[in-house]
Amino acid sequence: MSTNHTALNMNRRGFLQRAAALTGIGGLSSGSFGQVCTAREGTVRDRIWIFANPVNADYNFVRKRSVMTPLEACVYMGAPNLLMVNQYPGKDNVERFGEEGRYKAFEPPYEQYAYSLKVLKRVVWSIVGASGITREEERQQVLQLARTTPNIVGLFMDDFFTNRKSGKLASLTLDQVRDVQAQLKRSDKKLDLYVTLYTRQLDPAIQEYLSLIDVVTLWTWETAQLANLETNLAKLEKLAPKSRKLLGCYTSDYDPKRTPWWTALPVAIMRKQCETGLNWLRQGRIDGIIIYGTAMDLGWESVDWAREWIQKVGDQEL
Repeated sequence: MSTNHTALNMNRRGFLQRAAALTGIGGLSSGSFGQVCTAREGTVRDRIWIFANPVNADYNFVRKRSVMTPLEACVYMGAPNLLMVNQYPGKDNVERFGEEGRYKAFEPPYEQYAYSLKVLKRVVWSIVGASGITREEERQQVLQLARTTPNIVGLFMDDFFTNRKSGKLASLTLDQVRDVQAQLKRSDKKLDLYVTLYTRQLDPAIQEYLSLIDVVTLWTWETAQLANLETNLAKLEKLAPKSRKLLGCYTSDYDPKRTPWWTALPVAIMRKQCETGLNWLRQGRIDGIIIYGTAMDLGWESVDWAREWIQKVGDQEL
C-alpha cells in the first residue's frame, strides 16, 4: 500500500504544533513537558486533584460502562493533579456483570502509563490499591517509578485501614509503613506518603499510623454523614495534627439497598462539599480538594456542576 509521505509529515507537524499549544510550550522534546491543565502557584486550580482507578473499574457500583481514562478525567475537569489508584477485578467480575463489566488493572511496567501523565503537574501513585490490596513487588516497582518520574510526588495507600473484625488495623504493619517512609527519605527527590481515611475510621486506635503519614485524604462514604464535615475535620486535626489534609469529594450518592449502589449525588450536596472545601483551603486547614474521577462520562449533573465550578473558581488566588 502506498503512502503520501508529504501529507503524512504535514499532518504530523500540525499535530505537534497543536499539542505544543495545548501544553503551553513552544515545542515538544523527550525531556520537557508542559501542563495540559495549566495551574499557577497560589491558585485554587493548583490545589485540585482527581482520584482515578482503571477504566470501567466502578461498573459494579454504577452498572454503566465508562471509557474515560485517568488523564482524560483530569483534562475534562481542568485539574492538574492526579491520584492514580490501582484496582484489581474479581475472578467472577465478567461472570457477574457481563462483558460491560470487564476492566483491567494497571499492569507493570508502569512507565507506559506514567509517560502520558507527564503533562500533569503532580501525580501520586498507589502502593496499596482499592480494597486495601498490596503486593511487595508492586510497591517496589512504584517506588522506583516515583524516583525516576519528575512529576510523581508521592505514594498512595487506598482503603488502607480495616475494620477491627479482621484482626488488624491496616493493610501494612507499622514497621512496614516505617520502612516505606525510610525508602522515601533515601530518594534523591522529596516524596510524600498519602492515605485514604474514611470518616467512619476516625478512631484513636490508628493515631500511631497517622503519625507516619504526610498527607491524609478524608472521605465521607455515607452521603448523610456529609452534614458532619466540620466535626469530622476537627477530629482529624486532633488525630493527625502534623499531617497535611486533602478533602475527598464523591460525585456519587451511595446506597447499598438499591441497584445500582451509586447514582449521581444531588447538585446541592456536591456544592456543599466543594464550597466547604474551598473555605477550608482559604483558611489553610486543608491543602487541596479531590474530585472522585472514576466514571465521569456517565452524564451525571454532579460531575457537570463540579467541572463548571472548577472553571469558575480555578484561577482565583488563595
